[in-house]
Amino acid sequence: MLYNYLNPRINENKILVIASAISFILTFICMAKPFKFLPRDGGKYVIDADGKKVAINENSNGKVTGAGFVFVIIYLVCELIFLPFTPELLLYIVLCALMMLTGFLDDAAKSPWGELIKGILDLIMAACGAIVFVIFNPTTVTLFHFEFTIPKVIYVLLAIALIWGSINVTNCTDGVDGLAGTVSVIELLALAFIFGVNLDEYVGMAVILAFTLVAYLAFNWHPSTVLMGDAGSRTIGFVIALLCMKTGHPFSFILLSFVFLFDGGLGLLKLAIMRVTKKPFLEKIRFPFHDELRKNRGWSIPKIVIFFSICEIIFSVVTALIAK
Repeated sequence: MLYNYLNPRINENKILVIASAISFILTFICMAKPFKFLPRDGGKYVIDADGKKVAINENSNGKVTGAGFVFVIIYLVCELIFLPFTPELLLYIVLCALMMLTGFLDDAAKSPWGELIKGILDLIMAACGAIVFVIFNPTTVTLFHFEFTIPKVIYVLLAIALIWGSINVTNCTDGVDGLAGTVSVIELLALAFIFGVNLDEYVGMAVILAFTLVAYLAFNWHPSTVLMGDAGSRTIGFVIALLCMKTGHPFSFILLSFVFLFDGGLGLLKLAIMRVTKKPFLEKIRFPFHDELRKNRGWSIPKIVIFFSICEIIFSVVTALIAK
């Protein structure tokens, strides 16, 4: 839209800076005084071995949640206005909006949606994202400088698993102030700088979201006043997966999202194994792992965020060394 007017007059990098700055400013203003329609968090709970409801994040109780509804809209509008318009980008924007909306409806529900409903919705969104990608992109991938082409049907199945996994591990990591947002900013910027040439105009998709999240983090770092909720975390996971596929190096997701996979993914793996085998598995370790550090090891929230952020930086550097 506005990109076509600006592009002949200023270069693409300056357009990206303008878009990122606008998204940052609007998000900051909206987070400073959250809209009254946003729901309040009811605290996070798990069911212990005796079937009792145990609070795991009681400090979030009563805070404004679902803030992802606001900053995702700002982010998507900035994308639509300032990035080169293509049918593929439009479809991704629509899918991100639907992803955000399903998360927000869960945030706002009096009774949280069950795992089955959310899992099915995530699967549908993942399938749509994978199909759109295959329609507009080749299925050639690079791994350790070796290129090979994956049959489209197999690629779609693998892409569904990647997107679904990214959505859920990112969501699971969003359990303490500032953690998911900070790690996401580092990963998004790493994608932009390591794979900038591969991403081409989709670099803007990563950079604008990173700036948007920085504005959100000004109010989400401990002690937080707003929470992104599923509306934010699920959308971030969706975008990260799409960007990893757009780089042509989808396996880079394993390293770049290792913090999410370790913190949130192991919890999903533990739950799956326990349900299949009907036996305890890693029963002495609490997942997501940030809860193990906070509840069982006595780590402070800032210490947890800094630790995982340093880990994310290290994995980003390793990814850059391998990719180059």
